[in-house]
Amino acid sequence: MQFSFTFRQFEGTDALKDLIRTRMESRLEKFLDGREADIRVTIATEKSWTLMDVIVNALGEVFKCSEKTTDLYPTIDVVIDKLERQMLRRKNRVRERKRRAG
Repeated sequence: MQFSFTFRQFEGTDALKDLIRTRMESRLEKFLDGREADIRVTIATEKSWTLMDVIVNALGEVFKCSEKTTDLYPTIDVVIDKLERQMLRRKNRVRERKRRAG
């Protein structure tokens, strides 16, 4: 997995980058099956809001997710949950197509 981080009106630390990287790798690896993925993470702050956008380019598709909350760390988990649901839906769709074809 290749990660690229963008921070707007926000100072991103290496610890934060490592936290996001490890959580995403551990929870999304089961859907990727060792295939490459490009992950772009954008974190911005506006007033008291934290905006997090994630774009995952993997498996020949693009998975997008964004979340807006007041605290950063719960936002990370919510975004990863949304990405997991999208990837699971895609996995189930592919499985159903294979069953119908066979």
